[in-house]
Amino acid sequence: MYNLKLLQTVADISYIAGYNKHYSGNSRLDISEYIIWAREFEQIHQKTDWDNVDYMLTIELFANQKIKLVIKENIDFN
Repeated sequence: MYNLKLLQTVADISYIAGYNKHYSGNSRLDISEYIIWAREFEQIHQKTDWDNVDYMLTIELFANQKIKLVIKENIDFN
């Protein structure tokens, strides 16, 4: 069951990133990051009661924060 949850989280993060037109220029790198983010999200929320917390709002906030961080790191790097 955990693998299904992880795959759904990867799909949700990927969808959110695509919706926001996040693309680094390297799709393999982006997908690897989304997998790492999904694992992190699942670790953070392993005890979250999704009956009492809005999953979509939570995953959108998480993904958008991660995307902003990547963009900021790229700007700071250049």
